[in-house]
Amino acid sequence: MLWLAVYFPHWLLQYQSYHQGLPQGGELALFERQSSQILIASSAAAKQGVESGQSLATAQALCPSLQLLAYESSLSQEASHWLCQWSYGYSARVVPPVCPFEQAQQHRLNKPSKSHKASKSSRSSDVPSVADILLLEVGSMVKIFGGLDRLIRQYQKSAQGYGLECQFALGENALLAQLGSRYLPLTVPVEAGCDEHRNAEHRNAEPSLEPEKGVTASTHLAKREVREAVQEDKAQGEEGQGEETKAQSKDDQAGAYSVNLPQIALKQVASLPLSVLPLPGHVLQSCENMGLTQVQALLALPLKELGERFGERVLTLQAQLKGQLPQVHEFYQMPESYRHKLELLYEVSHLEGLAFPLGRMLATLSAYLVQRQQAVLALSLTLVFRDLSLAPLRCEIRYPFAEHRGDALLKLCRVQLESLTLAAPVISLAIQADTLVPLSVQTSNWWQGEGKSDASMRLLSLLEARLGADKVKGLEHCSHHLPELSWQSRSLSQSRASQSQVSQSLVSQSRSGAPGGKLSNQAVSQSTSRQSMSSQSMSSQSVSTQGASSQKFESQALERQAYDRCAEPRASYQGKTRALSEEAILLADLFHGLCDGRIRPNWLLRQPEPLELESVSLLKGPERLHSPWSAASPRDYYLARMHQGGLCWVFRSPEGLFLQGWFG
Repeated sequence: MLWLAVYFPHWLLQYQSYHQGLPQGGELALFERQSSQILIASSAAAKQGVESGQSLATAQALCPSLQLLAYESSLSQEASHWLCQWSYGYSARVVPPVCPFEQAQQHRLNKPSKSHKASKSSRSSDVPSVADILLLEVGSMVKIFGGLDRLIRQYQKSAQGYGLECQFALGENALLAQLGSRYLPLTVPVEAGCDEHRNAEHRNAEPSLEPEKGVTASTHLAKREVREAVQEDKAQGEEGQGEETKAQSKDDQAGAYSVNLPQIALKQVASLPLSVLPLPGHVLQSCENMGLTQVQALLALPLKELGERFGERVLTLQAQLKGQLPQVHEFYQMPESYRHKLELLYEVSHLEGLAFPLGRMLATLSAYLVQRQQAVLALSLTLVFRDLSLAPLRCEIRYPFAEHRGDALLKLCRVQLESLTLAAPVISLAIQADTLVPLSVQTSNWWQGEGKSDASMRLLSLLEARLGADKVKGLEHCSHHLPELSWQSRSLSQSRASQSQVSQSLVSQSRSGAPGGKLSNQAVSQSTSRQSMSSQSMSSQSVSTQGASSQKFESQALERQAYDRCAEPRASYQGKTRALSEEAILLADLFHGLCDGRIRPNWLLRQPEPLELESVSLLKGPERLHSPWSAASPRDYYLARMHQGGLCWVFRSPEGLFLQGWFG
C-alpha cells in the first residue's frame, strides 16, 4: 500500500475556529481546566510568546487579545470525525489522527514499573503512531485523480478551504510516512508549473511554419510539404490502431505528464533525533542517559539486549521502522446515522445568533449525505440552555422531499425555528439525523409532462415549514370504484416516507434475486450469444470479401449502426407527438360536449349533491360504474351541461340524479 500522511499541527484549534466562525490567523490557545495550563497555541499566539505549559495568567499577560478554548475529550472526538469525514472523499481507507493529549495521558496511565513488565492490555493498546497525523491509502486512487500530484493538490485546496494547515509525505511504510510528514514534509508541486512544462513540450514538438533565416521560399515550401505528408501518414497509422492501443497511449500520455513524488525512506529518518519516535517519556529519558541521540543509534543496537532493557514496545517499533513487522490500523467507517454536537464559545439569546454555527453544521451534514448518496427526511435539533435546571429544547425539523443540499437544509430549518422562543441563553447545540433515505434525482418523463421541478418542491417544502405539516397536503389514489372514495389527502412527509419504503423494498427484492430475474439473465445471455455469433459471422464475411465489396459492406454496417442509434429517439418522438395529438382531439371533443368517458373532471365534490333533472341537459352517456363485490347500487354517469352554464359530470342511481364534479 502507498500511504499519504497528512500532518495537522493545529487541527483542534482550527476545527473550533471553522465551526465557531472565528477569524483565521487569530490568537487562540487550548488550555486544560484541571491544571489551568496552556496545551497548544496557534501560530499567531506563538509569535507573541505563548507556549504550551504556561499558566493562563502568563499567557494572557504576553498576549492580551488571546482567546482561550477549554479542552475536552469530546472536542477531539468531534474534530477527528470531521477530519475523517471529508477526507473520506479522497480514499476509502482513512486512519483517524491521534490526539496528543489523550496519547500523553495514556502513556502516563500505562507507565511500567522498574522491572519494565507491562500488562497484556497495555501491550495491545500500545500501537506506535505519531500524533496529529491522518493517514490515507492513495495507491488505489491514482487513476481516479489522474496522478498523486493532483490528488495532493486537491486535498490541500480542500484543507485550506476549511482553514487547516497541513504537511504531506508519501511512503509504503505508514510509520515512516508519519514521521516524514511532520519532520521531512513534501514540497507539493504547483499546478501552473506542470502546465508550463506541458506547453513547453508541446511547443518543442510542433514544427514552426515560419521560414527560417537563410532558406529560400521554394525550399521552405518543399520542407513543409514533406512535413504534411509525414503527418498524414502518422494520422492514418493512428486510425488503424485498436481501441485498447488508443486507451493505452492515453494512459501513457497522462502518466508522462504526472510528477514523480519522492517517498520517505529509512535512511532519511535515521538522521533525525531520537525524540521524534512515538515512545513514552521514560523510554526516551533512558535512551538519552545511555547517550543515544539519533534514530540510527537505536537501530544499530542488538535486538536481544534492546528487548531486555526497554521491553517489547521498542522492539515492535524498530521492526515496523525496518518494515519487518506489519502495522495494524483501525480504519474510519462512515456511521449509519449522523450526530454532531458543538459547544458554543459564547451565549446566544436569540435565534439569529445560531444561524452561523448551525449553517456550518448543516454544511457538514450535506457533505456526509452526498458521500453516502442519501437524503434526510427529518432531523432532531437540541438546544442546551445556560440554566441547566431547564430541560433542553428539542425540535424536529422536517424535510418532506428528502433534502441533501446545505443551503436548503438551513433555509427550512430557519423557517421552522421562527415560531420558537428561547427561555434562556443557549450554550450548545446538537443535530441528529436518523431518518435517511436513498438519494433520488427527479427526472421528467415525456408521458408525464415536465414532472416535479426543483422549484416546485422547494416551494411546497417552504409552505409546509411555514404553515405546518397538517396544512399542506397532497392527493393520493385509493383502490375504490366510486370517485368520491378513490382519493385521500395525505401530508407530504408521509407520502415521501411511503415512497421511500416502497423503493427500499424493491431494491431489497432485486438484490435477493427473484426467479424472474434468473430467466431475464438467461434471456440476456442467450441474446448476447446470438449477437456474438452474428458478429463473428459478419467479421468472417468481411475478411473473405475484397476490394470494393468490403468497402460497400463496411459502409452498410455503419449506416445500420447509425439507424439503430436513432431508432429509439425516433420512436420516443413519434410516441410523444401521437400523445399530444390525441390529447388535443380529446380536449376539442370535451369543448363541444362529445366525450366518450375517457376524461374525468378536474374538480370532484367531496360528496355527491342531488340535482333536478330539469336543471341539466345530458350530452353524452351513460357510462356504468359498478363493482360486483360491492353492495352499493350501480351508477350511470353522464356528461351534462347546466342550464346556468358549466360542464359537469353527473350520475343516475335508484336514489335519483346527483352531481359528481365539474370540468374546468
